[in-house]
Amino acid sequence: MTGDEAVREGVRAGARAARRLAELGVCVLGPGLSDAEFDRVEAEYGIVFAPGHRGFLAAGLPVDRAAPREEGESPRNPWPNWRDGDPELIRERLGRPVEELLFSVEHGWWPPGGRWGPRPADPAEAVAAARAALASVPALIPLHSHRYLASGTGSGTEAGVAQGRPVLSVVGADTIHYGRDLAEWVEREFGDPDPGERWPEPAAGDRVPFWSDLAG
Repeated sequence: MTGDEAVREGVRAGARAARRLAELGVCVLGPGLSDAEFDRVEAEYGIVFAPGHRGFLAAGLPVDRAAPREEGESPRNPWPNWRDGDPELIRERLGRPVEELLFSVEHGWWPPGGRWGPRPADPAEAVAAARAALASVPALIPLHSHRYLASGTGSGTEAGVAQGRPVLSVVGADTIHYGRDLAEWVEREFGDPDPGERWPEPAAGDRVPFWSDLAG
């Protein structure tokens, strides 16, 4: 499969996942983002939607829960509203994976295997070293609550497509794969899966640099 074919297949796969989400009726869906809106959002926030993510949001933009909030449930909308959302809130959500991981570093976490070298003894120096290391990892784009897709590369290559496929659940240093692609994530998050089902891990070529390593 060529790079262009992989991009088109990624867009189609995202659209199929969006149709399944609509069938499940778990969110309020607005019109999908237009090409002009994608261009504006990407320029404003310095991100690139991977093809699957782009196809998903072009088919219909999730803007809120479908059901009323339950008692004790967070009042925060789990869906980022890329059309009309508060830019400050969107920037906060974009930065959350790194900031929460830095909080974990400040409180003693350090990646295993010597990835970043020895941990500095001073917590402030450890945070500074971690921030520098994280500047080169793929950005994560919020999908729903603390589920994320990796940013695309903008290159149209197969590597760029693969980088956007797995859905990651990220809270501080606690990272897991929550679906090999958007379709699997929709079923796992909103469908009625068997609680005992083991969900396969992404193929080696689909893993997201750094973040998938945290997931194991």
